[in-house]
Amino acid sequence: MSFDDSSIRKRIQAGCNAVIAAESTITEYDTIVGDGDCGYTLRDGAKQVLSFIEGKDLTRLPATVSQLVSELEVNMGGTSGALYCIYLTALAGALASEANMAMAMKAALEQLMKYTNARLGDRTMMDALIPFIETLEGTGDAGKAVEEARKGVEGTKTMEAKLGRSTYLDESATQGVPDPGAYGLLVLLEGMSSGAS
Repeated sequence: MSFDDSSIRKRIQAGCNAVIAAESTITEYDTIVGDGDCGYTLRDGAKQVLSFIEGKDLTRLPATVSQLVSELEVNMGGTSGALYCIYLTALAGALASEANMAMAMKAALEQLMKYTNARLGDRTMMDALIPFIETLEGTGDAGKAVEEARKGVEGTKTMEAKLGRSTYLDESATQGVPDPGAYGLLVLLEGMSSGAS
């Protein structure tokens, strides 16, 4: 794969800025169903990414993503921070070896699934990530992939939590509230997809 600095930079900036703007909504959801820190974690991670890519050569994306993980591991806490770091580490390797972005994202997902028991239907960020990647790989259409991720996030509003902090809550407390991690990832994916236009 070859990487165009300008288009990748626009996508990353659009995605990160969308997450920063959505922090209060993510925090609100996580205050209801979690421990209230998901919005801050994702916002701080997004800010870290924005400052990190300044002056970096994004045509060397695999190496840049690999370096980025070292920064995020120190500065992005919580379960979501760990999951993003595992995913991005796998993605850095896959970007250097796979034929296209969808295949690289799928390979990174397969690695991530070795480290987490979370699957589709468990009310986690996987409810956004898995449909996005599978649709992108199957269709090559980022718009359709975002739509499937959005459906996945909507689905978390009625799911019983099987993993994470929400499992300690009465199911009625989580009804109608999307999983904050899944919602935050959707915001990132929507922003990155719209950043291409």
